[in-house]
Amino acid sequence: MNLKLLIICLFMSLSVSAQTNKPARRMAVTFDDLPYVDIGQRGLPGAQRATKKILSVLQARRVPVVAFVNEGKLQVVGEVDARIALLRQWVDAGMVLGNHTFSHADFNTLTIQEFQEEIIKGEVVTRRLMRSHQPYQLYFRHPHTHTGDTKAKKEAIEGFLAASGYKVTPHTVDSEDYVFNVGYLCALRNKDEAMARSLREAYLNFTMAATEFDERFSPEIFGHEITQTLLVHANDINADCLDEMLRRFAARGYRFVTLDEAMRDPAYQVKDTYISKFGPTWLWRWMKSKGMDTKGMKVSGKDDPEPPEWVMDLYRQR
Repeated sequence: MNLKLLIICLFMSLSVSAQTNKPARRMAVTFDDLPYVDIGQRGLPGAQRATKKILSVLQARRVPVVAFVNEGKLQVVGEVDARIALLRQWVDAGMVLGNHTFSHADFNTLTIQEFQEEIIKGEVVTRRLMRSHQPYQLYFRHPHTHTGDTKAKKEAIEGFLAASGYKVTPHTVDSEDYVFNVGYLCALRNKDEAMARSLREAYLNFTMAATEFDERFSPEIFGHEITQTLLVHANDINADCLDEMLRRFAARGYRFVTLDEAMRDPAYQVKDTYISKFGPTWLWRWMKSKGMDTKGMKVSGKDDPEPPEWVMDLYRQR
């Protein structure tokens, strides 16, 4: 065997070994705020572009998704049918639609009855669109992941949701894409491709750093890495970053699973008893619910990454 062939064989062997030793990880992907997060007055054309691009990537990579809808976003004069058609595209692509309330209502500011009405109003169109896909699990996600700032409110809504057939949807990886999306839309509007490129890269790097933190944090709580659930939004930065993001997840050893499968992980059976006006990830909630804190752990809340300050400055200027 000549030297060149030997080098090629050695390289191939190392590549196969690296793939074999890649961690076996699982992740469920969820999208919020359908049909589209329109903060840059991009309107229906922007929604159509983002929807087409996101779904194209998800289908190409065969990633199952539960996508949470704010049906109030459908109520635009002259565009109702077109906006419902956007949701139908998700269903036709094999995705499951979930309930995110009618108007993205903040439970902290509402009574129990008012929030129940938001839930009921938020399921009218999505339930109709999903009718041909029954049976399927109904999923609900609290806007801002505010699950109840008092024990009475939290338990009342949990009971209402359970009686209505809904499961509350956790998330463990928060991409904080809404922060990056503000500056990104401004860069697109100004045709500043250099800034747009910097924001895409910063967003991807941040999401991977947040994921790496969760990979280290979950074993401190459960003794092993758990199935992760990613929270992202139907917005422009995800439309333009999703393919690369999924590629980077796959490089970390992730296989993409349904939310149903993720919820069968024993970690997701831990009851969330954490009462707060804030919306932390479920890793933090589960830790608190199990009566644990970060003392003695190899990781702490200080290790949890934050978006770069220059990105936060752009977000504050919105």
